[in-house]
Amino acid sequence: MFTALGLGLLCVLLQQVPAGFRYWSANVEPFHASLVHLHVGLLMALVILCRDRWIVAGAFFVVFLGWCVRQWLHEPDLPLLLGLGLPNLLFGWAWAIACAHWAGWPKPHRLLRIRRSDLGRLALFVLLLYPLGSALIAWASMAALRPAVAHEVGVLVFFARYFGIAIVTLPLMVAWAERRQPAADRHPRWRGWPLLLLLGVAVIVASNQWVQSHGQGTLLDYRFVLLVVLAIFVLRLRPLYSMPLLSLVLFALVVLIARHGAGDIGHSVAAIVALGHSALEVFVLLFAMIYLRISSRDRRELAALVLEETLRDTVTGLPNLRALRQRVNEMQSRGQEGWLGYLVLDHAESVATGVGLDAQATVISTVANRISSLAGIHLVGTGQLALLCLEAPADGYWERILNRVKNARIDAGGHEVHLQPYLGVCSTPIRSVADLDAGLLVSSSLAFDARGRGELVPNYSADGAVPRPDPRSSMQAAAAAFDGLRNERLSLYFQPIARLQPAAADSAGIRGEVLCRLYDIHGQLMQTPAFMPYIEAAGRGAELDLAVIRSLFRLLRQHPQALPEVHHLGINITGQSLSLASFRSQLLALLAESPLPLGALCFEVTERASIVDVPAAGRLLQELREMGARIAIDDFGTGMQSFDRLKQLPVDIIKIDGSFVSHMAGNPSDHAIIEASVAIAHAFGASTVAEFVESRQLAELLCGLGVDEGQGDFFGAPRPLPDVLTESAHALGARMS
Repeated sequence: MFTALGLGLLCVLLQQVPAGFRYWSANVEPFHASLVHLHVGLLMALVILCRDRWIVAGAFFVVFLGWCVRQWLHEPDLPLLLGLGLPNLLFGWAWAIACAHWAGWPKPHRLLRIRRSDLGRLALFVLLLYPLGSALIAWASMAALRPAVAHEVGVLVFFARYFGIAIVTLPLMVAWAERRQPAADRHPRWRGWPLLLLLGVAVIVASNQWVQSHGQGTLLDYRFVLLVVLAIFVLRLRPLYSMPLLSLVLFALVVLIARHGAGDIGHSVAAIVALGHSALEVFVLLFAMIYLRISSRDRRELAALVLEETLRDTVTGLPNLRALRQRVNEMQSRGQEGWLGYLVLDHAESVATGVGLDAQATVISTVANRISSLAGIHLVGTGQLALLCLEAPADGYWERILNRVKNARIDAGGHEVHLQPYLGVCSTPIRSVADLDAGLLVSSSLAFDARGRGELVPNYSADGAVPRPDPRSSMQAAAAAFDGLRNERLSLYFQPIARLQPAAADSAGIRGEVLCRLYDIHGQLMQTPAFMPYIEAAGRGAELDLAVIRSLFRLLRQHPQALPEVHHLGINITGQSLSLASFRSQLLALLAESPLPLGALCFEVTERASIVDVPAAGRLLQELREMGARIAIDDFGTGMQSFDRLKQLPVDIIKIDGSFVSHMAGNPSDHAIIEASVAIAHAFGASTVAEFVESRQLAELLCGLGVDEGQGDFFGAPRPLPDVLTESAHALGARMS
């Protein structure tokens, strides 16, 4: 109620601010008129911006009462007031609402902004159609009362309301809708630029006056100067200040128009055309400034959006390394410090090739969401997250982060994904970008070091410095590994597996594990630890597995005489391969042409391998098992998921890790672990193989514990597989002869 009253009174006050001129024509006595109705501009702005129709109606009614009082004091004619004023009130209110509605206003508060697409409808329905409708109702009203001046009143009403909306409505809309927006261009920061600009305008005006006083033509049109000056103010000032300034300039222009020629419109068509020309210039100036303001705002917002996009990973939407650097810069400016961790999700890149890129993004985002309440998350690489803690970590803080990830079973497009997390922690506080760069090197090295050892616990560095391999030598080793794999420069070695239990003792035939070596570009042989980390980190484990099987089958075909002697060949399969549909199809195609019965093949999956899609891996291994092949879990007991592997995957053989076997003679704990592993294997119906059997004493101890088979240098060091096949063929030939 009070809002409507206050706005209505403000409109009444604006009625007293005219752009006055003396109107005369042959039909009426000369009288004073106004070329602008500012109160109509404010009323139209209320209709457009205010969603409370009662406030709008109240403001219209207050304006009507003000008009009645003024008209009564001038000519106390009640029938005229009711017969002319009331219909005009009702029509003006309804017509304003209709025009605003056609223009798409008022909008909800959350959508209260002027877009470039709004300008055309505002120009058509608000600036042109509303004054035209008002002029028609004024003409119709006067035609009934004073027909002689009806058309002249219609023309006056049209231009007065047109200029009122141009001066008040549209600038007020922009100022209110953009009131929280900053200046479109915040530079330069020197506050004296308005005075300098006005001084330049004064110089131009003075020079033009001097030239004209000497009988010369005008050097520069003031309209051009006005356009440039207004554009600068619109760009440099906030809309809350630039739009009122635009209104003042437009009002000054209309006052000048009213004083120079407006009085002739009652008897001169040329005067009406000249006034229309002036109205068009006001239109161009007004919409040029509004368009400039909106375009500058959109350009700034687009630039901010582009900058925001550069701070996020395009696939997952997570903040990236650039965002982390920006955050550390902000911390440095505020004198804050943070602590850095580096989380590596093992074989996360395999999710994209096995399940799809969307599934990979889902997995990484899910992991980030699980730990986002504990630390700031920033994606550094595929499956690599930098974790920033802004408070000194309490005891067990980093362990809680790991626990939230390593126990997670993530559904990605109908596939259950489980990634092993490895965490490196730089304990030195991060206070600057230089500290961040050093911390990333430290913590990432620690994380990859933990992955290499299969440790699912935080890997700390107390002093913030850890020994790292020479980056140049690491790059050379990686390049050599990839080149050897790409060209399949493989060398297969063989290490025998011997039975330990006397009742099953039978050393005849080839029983053992196939080991892979790569040749570098110089022909030097690379051991498995020298190339395997790079192969797995690049997600090319499946490529290596298939290359080994192809190479193995080629060797077996080259030694057909030895095939009857081959009873057991263990082939290592990386965790990356088991989840890939492409690997499955290629593997089954190779096995369909196997030179050996599939019962002689055993596929070994390391217990530390990170299997992306465990159900898919289980289905593949079960399929291989049904085809006759056997399945072994390698390095049993070294990771955190020994029992999970037994429950999730079909298992025929458990290979006990050599780290327990080597010291079992003098370490009761290792002895107990091996004894428990044998009991677990028997409970699952699997046989056992002990690795790293280096002496007769170990072989006898293992036999006493019930271990079925042993593998190690005591039974035979790794040898080139071609030599083993050749010797076996010769031995078989000798026996046959």
